[in-house]
Amino acid sequence: MIKNLIRFFILSLLNFSILFFSENANVYQFYKDLNSINILFTFNENIIYIIISILVPLLTLFLIYFFRPFIEIYLLHFLKLNFYFLLNLISISTIYIILRIYGYDRLNLLLYLLISSVVLYKSEKL
Repeated sequence: MIKNLIRFFILSLLNFSILFFSENANVYQFYKDLNSINILFTFNENIIYIIISILVPLLTLFLIYFFRPFIEIYLLHFLKLNFYFLLNLISISTIYIILRIYGYDRLNLLLYLLISSVVLYKSEKL
């Protein structure tokens, strides 16, 4: 349980840093979607960044648990880091495409993918 909370917190923080440090991140389409169903009334980028930063690690951790039998059988000692990289790539691209997030910095995204994959790989030992 603590391992999952640590993973969730680190991945959320890393994802928030992608959006926060990107100068041209555009989350206005997602705000319009939330505004159309009367969830948010004022446009505050930080709140939207936090929502997005929570959704990405949730999907990542779900995919890890969904593919856990595959990880344990095939990837126990072989290409586990690459598998975490793939799961992170799938989760972040899915959330960013569905929520229509544009203009994020590609270098920050690449750093997120590398650091989060290493964090997931090293946190297995906790």
